Amino acid sequence: MSNITTVAAVQMTSGTDTDANLAAAADGLERAAEGGASVAVLPENFAGYGVDYRVLAERHEVLCQWLGERARALGLWVLGGSLPALTRPDGAAVPAPRVRTRAVLAGPDGALAARYDKLHLFDADVADAQGRYRESDVFEAGDQVVVADAGGLRLGLAICYDLRFPLHARALADAGAGLIVYPSAFTATTGAAHWQVLLRATAIQNGCYVLGANQCGRHSEQRASHGHSMLVDPWGRVVAEGGENPGVVLGPVDPAVLKTVRSGLPVHTHQRFQVSGPDDF
Repeated sequence: MSNITTVAAVQMTSGTDTDANLAAAADGLERAAEGGASVAVLPENFAGYGVDYRVLAERHEVLCQWLGERARALGLWVLGGSLPALTRPDGAAVPAPRVRTRAVLAGPDGALAARYDKLHLFDADVADAQGRYRESDVFEAGDQVVVADAGGLRLGLAICYDLRFPLHARALADAGAGLIVYPSAFTATTGAAHWQVLLRATAIQNGCYVLGANQCGRHSEQRASHGHSMLVDPWGRVVAEGGENPGVVLGPVDPAVLKTVRSGLPVHTHQRFQVSGPDDF
């Protein structure tokens, strides 16, 4: 019996209409299940992009329930790439005007199995129509590294801008992740320059599979996302890749490949520096 697991990245162009976004996400998840996926990843801000995140966060529990219902109906592990949340993991309120941006993992039984709050916030100046991005004006950073079991895989949970921080990926790999997932909304400009090379470098440096589920297309006059969701294997090979339009990217995660690469080039055991965790908490 094969231990290969098919995983899926659902690529979307989310906007301000949450009902339309959920309909598109549901369609993508159905296509992922039809393609044989056991694990499907929705992109960052899949339920709402460019919205009032405090208002959308009031629907957090309802949206988590929606994820669980879709996972149960399709027999999938579903990672909702990010949903805004009004509370921290310990239940404390996030002070207004900020929210947490949280990836939520639902299992095929419909139960929520893991939550991860984005650690790194995108505060950058980009040569595009928007120009200035300041996620820290809207979001509060998380403070925990999260790894979870799903579909026979050990998933390292991360979101978008986290991809630029190799110590985070290293911490996930050290915690046993064989597949690191990056639900994202990488901009068209930064994505064209860095998306593929960062995904491949992360896979190579940590000897693991990496799945990037990206937003795509134009969300507004100011914002556009790169697309090109992809699965990369531990050798740095692009196993599957999407284009610039909404769709589903399917690919295999093969434990034999993971074992071969890690035994032949065991960079994960050669590290001489330790990662202790976030340095500002």
